[in-house]
Amino acid sequence: MELEQLYTRYVNDIYRYLFSLCRHTETAEDLMQDTFYKAHVTLLAQPIYELKPWLFKVAYYTYIDYCRKEKRSTPYVQIERVDYTTPEMIILQQDSFTKLLNLLEQLNPLEKQAILLCDVQDCTNEQAAQILDLKLNTLKSHLLRGRKKMRALIEKGGY
Repeated sequence: MELEQLYTRYVNDIYRYLFSLCRHTETAEDLMQDTFYKAHVTLLAQPIYELKPWLFKVAYYTYIDYCRKEKRSTPYVQIERVDYTTPEMIILQQDSFTKLLNLLEQLNPLEKQAILLCDVQDCTNEQAAQILDLKLNTLKSHLLRGRKKMRALIEKGGY
């Protein structure tokens, strides 16, 4: 598959996945660009047979690398955040996807990843386990626990 076809087919899925991880538009765009760059370099060297799970794995590790770099470069001075709420942000906050992301933030990271990959991005359990480097049964456990916690949060919050 050509890079253009790969990009056209998966760009929205990869962007949504990365946005759900970092919750920042520009960062998600940068990570998406890095993901497709790494995919291009790898595809030039070797063929990949299951593209979707492999691409999500590349995106996941790109995000992990980004987080590690951010940890190292965190300034020691506490910076006070200013809340700039725009009408666009208010609409986004009311969106159901944003509500889902807010609920997912309350879960364990692996439970969050399992739900994002299996329920939001429609990966199979096997593909998600491969992306996260987990055994299939371990992934299923995280998925089950995450779904139970999400149900409890939804019932508690009245969503």
